Amino acid sequence: MFLIVWRDRRDLKHRQLTRDISRLEEIVAEAAQHKKDMAEMLSAAKRQTEQAVSRMDNQLKQVRESVASLEQHLRNNRNNKERGKEKASKTQGRGKSRSGNPKQKERAAAKADKVPKIDDGEKYAKLVELAEQGLSTQEIAKQLNLGYDEVELVLELKRKNIS
Repeated sequence: MFLIVWRDRRDLKHRQLTRDISRLEEIVAEAAQHKKDMAEMLSAAKRQTEQAVSRMDNQLKQVRESVASLEQHLRNNRNNKERGKEKASKTQGRGKSRSGNPKQKERAAAKADKVPKIDDGEKYAKLVELAEQGLSTQEIAKQLNLGYDEVELVLELKRKNIS
């Protein structure tokens, strides 16, 4: 009888160990599947990150090109203004007097006083706001005391979503 009890006990332990081993094998298989899934997710995340970095690099390149273009535009405008001043100073004193109408001078001075002094960031924000309200480029340039080309360039940058 002792032998029968001992065998039953051994068989019971054997079945229990078999179940435990089977369960451990299932857990190991699940862990392997999780590892595989994590590796795929990591690979996908790397691809997405590389794509995002590539897009950012392209946008940065566009911004740099636009800034360089804007700076060149501004230099050209300044050079043109300086040439205009030089021409005006060369022609000054020749021919008819250019003193003009005193009332026109007063109006021009009053108009200059009305133009508020604001920094470039606020000026460009106001520029975009006026464009969204439907004002023409010439009207915006006149209102903000900016060059027509500068207004065009800022609006072009805004259309490209660079600024």
